Amino acid sequence: MTAERDFFDRQGAKWPAVLGEGWETSPSFLVLSNDDRKAAAALGRAALRFYDIDEFGRELPREQREAEEQAATTWDIPYTPNFISDVYVTPRGPMVWTDTKGDLPRAMGDAMLRVLLDELRVEGITAHVVGAPGDVSLDGLPVIPLSG
Repeated sequence: MTAERDFFDRQGAKWPAVLGEGWETSPSFLVLSNDDRKAAAALGRAALRFYDIDEFGRELPREQREAEEQAATTWDIPYTPNFISDVYVTPRGPMVWTDTKGDLPRAMGDAMLRVLLDELRVEGITAHVVGAPGDVSLDGLPVIPLSG
């Protein structure tokens, strides 16, 4: 399992140093593989896990994350992605896009990529992860809904 060199750098500008490490992006993940069916299954599992990865790169159990959000009396809780798309089956391979409100802390991004590579390893396939091209059109593509 490999990922494109400078994976997040290719998807958005780096934050100014005063903000810490991260990028101005809501990343996408496109899997190039020798088995699109297994790659799509792995990507779907990873995408569901992305919801539980916070800005510090921690993957919290869903129940714990939801309980913390419900118990919070302010907006001062660790940030997690707002939305993860279903899996789109593109001519190049399966892909998802995320909504992180245009900001991606390094710890969150690194954890998302690690989760995806781990899920691809489970499938036992050869795969390379890249960001989706900026001009990709999702209109009319087959979609595999996330379940979970």
